[in-house]
Amino acid sequence: MMLKPFAPALMCLMALTPGIALAEPLPVRIVSAQPVSGSHEVVLTGTLQAVESYGAAFRDSGRLLAVLLREGDRVAQGDALARIDPTQAEAAARAAQAALAGAEARLREARQARDRAQGLRQRGAGTQADLDAATGALISAEAVRDQAAAALAKARSTLDDTVLRAPSAGIVTARSAEPGQVVNAGQAVLTIAADGGAEAVFNAPDGVDLEAFLGRPVRLSLIDQPDIALQGQLTEVSPVVDQATGSVAVKARLTGDPPEGVAFGSPVIGRADMARPEGIALPWTALAAKGGAPAVWIVDPAQMTVALAPVTVAEYGVDTVLVSDGVAPGAQVVADGAHLLFPGRSVIARGVAQ
Repeated sequence: MMLKPFAPALMCLMALTPGIALAEPLPVRIVSAQPVSGSHEVVLTGTLQAVESYGAAFRDSGRLLAVLLREGDRVAQGDALARIDPTQAEAAARAAQAALAGAEARLREARQARDRAQGLRQRGAGTQADLDAATGALISAEAVRDQAAAALAKARSTLDDTVLRAPSAGIVTARSAEPGQVVNAGQAVLTIAADGGAEAVFNAPDGVDLEAFLGRPVRLSLIDQPDIALQGQLTEVSPVVDQATGSVAVKARLTGDPPEGVAFGSPVIGRADMARPEGIALPWTALAAKGGAPAVWIVDPAQMTVALAPVTVAEYGVDTVLVSDGVAPGAQVVADGAHLLFPGRSVIARGVAQ
């Protein structure tokens, strides 16, 4: 009971403890703002793809009997790729052949009848009405024969289509169906990267002005085979930002074909030299916000306290931002720990980069 008078004092001491902790300088990483200009290297990661690829599909639905190729196999134009059950197509072709044979027999009979009517008319033994009727029957028989011939051609084409053939040379990059499956018309069985060029497809961060160097060379290397060096040219920058990733699709066409053994879908790194506007390059982690606009924490070297300064970002890089206004050369900027700061907060440098 004698300890009770000390309880209020103890509670006050505990209440003051957080204030004491906040008064201690916060360790942060500080960088010295240095102007940059000229050019810098943009590094992007992506995959190697064919400039053109297509899904090989049957024109009619059916049950797959065989898929003749696998991923990585090379095909020539006209090569057989897969087969579906031809039973119905064969029956339809036989029926069409029989229908044509019947139509041709009737046509011969109609032609003979017309010739007889024409001879009788010339000898005065027949009437014009009989000749006109025989001629009309001949015309009808010719039309039926033509229709039967067209039906047979279609049936034979359908039978031919039970064998899927490559419309152009290339390499199989995906196999999407297996024997025994029922495939629909137009459903891809194989995906083929057509010969005629390869390209690297990258996802670049929005804000990098890649359109400024469309047509410039790109140095490419395979992540899994770094000893293989490739050359390309930046050919396309998508005008649309992917809302899910916040990135922009960029394509670089390879100079020549990829070496033997390099597969489509291989991960690649692309490097390109890009002109850089004048400004201050700072780490991404230095960025904060003030009123919804970009800002950074500036350190007062005399007091070692911080103040939030709005800045103008001229360019967003892969791991840096280029500030064109708001930071003076030589200024000390907090690079790490910005989320823990408030105006006037005391800091201590973990390391100063010059």
